[in-house]
Amino acid sequence: MKRVVRRSSVVVAMAAGALLSVGVRAQTLSSIVIDHATGAVLFEDKADQPAYPASLTKMMTLYLTFEALRAGRIALNTPLFVSSEAAAQPPSKLGLKPGSTIKVDDAIRALTVKSANDVARVVAENLAGSEPRFAQLMTYRARELGMTRTRFVNASGLPDEEQRSTARDMATLARRLISDFPEYYHYFGLPYFVWRGRTLHNHNRLLATYDGMDGLKTGYTRASGYNLAASAVRNGRRLVAVVLGGATSAERNREMVRLLDEGFATKPAGSEPLLAAAASGGAVKSPPSAQDSRDGSRAVVRASRADEERFAVALGTFRDRHKAVAHSRRLAGQVPALRKGEPAVGPAGSRSRRFAAQIVGLSRADALAACSFLRKNKLPCRVIQIDDRSIGSD
Repeated sequence: MKRVVRRSSVVVAMAAGALLSVGVRAQTLSSIVIDHATGAVLFEDKADQPAYPASLTKMMTLYLTFEALRAGRIALNTPLFVSSEAAAQPPSKLGLKPGSTIKVDDAIRALTVKSANDVARVVAENLAGSEPRFAQLMTYRARELGMTRTRFVNASGLPDEEQRSTARDMATLARRLISDFPEYYHYFGLPYFVWRGRTLHNHNRLLATYDGMDGLKTGYTRASGYNLAASAVRNGRRLVAVVLGGATSAERNREMVRLLDEGFATKPAGSEPLLAAAASGGAVKSPPSAQDSRDGSRAVVRASRADEERFAVALGTFRDRHKAVAHSRRLAGQVPALRKGEPAVGPAGSRSRRFAAQIVGLSRADALAACSFLRKNKLPCRVIQIDDRSIGSD
């Protein structure tokens, strides 16, 4: 009788495995591109197909971490205890020792840059008492965010047949990270992380090569293929895209570039005519005709005489034009009050060799709110009015 039971159990287990393998097709490409501001889906291909998220899972681990920071349950300098189970996680990892600690700030950097599995478990255990409990919280939060086809069973994305998601759900999570936690989004764009003398570089190579890309997460296991959730900003417009199941990292990256290029080529829904303006170190002057610069940036203000759009914020000056462009675009995507404006980069003065980074086409309230937020984060910001009257500075 025991043999019959055992054989039946084996048959059931094999059948369950077969069903799981049908439910999630390994390394089958699926993708989606979304306009972040409007939520409009620009392109999608098998976006609801079940897939293994791999290390894209860590985006939800970080979402719950950011929630804990905002609620005051932890701080960036809070030490997190490393258990023997966490230290034993397979690579990619930092190589933490049992009984040691890691600060929350370092843990966030290790997750976004190194995609460290040992750190993911450390975070889970410290925030929820155990990784299974943390995974339950991850799944609950996913449901609340509208990720209806996602289930988490661990905090790292290490292989597990029960952990699954879709390109659409991962894009939903990426958009919520950007909009819900602008003060922490910059972690996803860090090019490297220094840990105990070692410089660890970000796995997302497109951060350094794709114009406007400023963050999110890569992932890979044999079952999942090569995954990437990414966001990029051009001319003040942010797109969020997800590619799951690439056969190689090169294929995944090519698909991401193609999707984003096609996305930026589409006209934003409800977009207004834009006129170019020369961005100077002082105020924004009356706009001439539209003109693009070599690096693809465009100094623009909305063609409106309404007082509510006659303000700009100066974000500092840079020796390198590309750095000024990147800085203005990054802040345009990260600071909620700047999202209605447009990046503008130009000479800092008639004789200056520096370049001024600005966001133009703002209302007075948005300009003041943006500078208040940036000052709190120790970033330069000065509000200017189109008619040359300064109304505030840091």
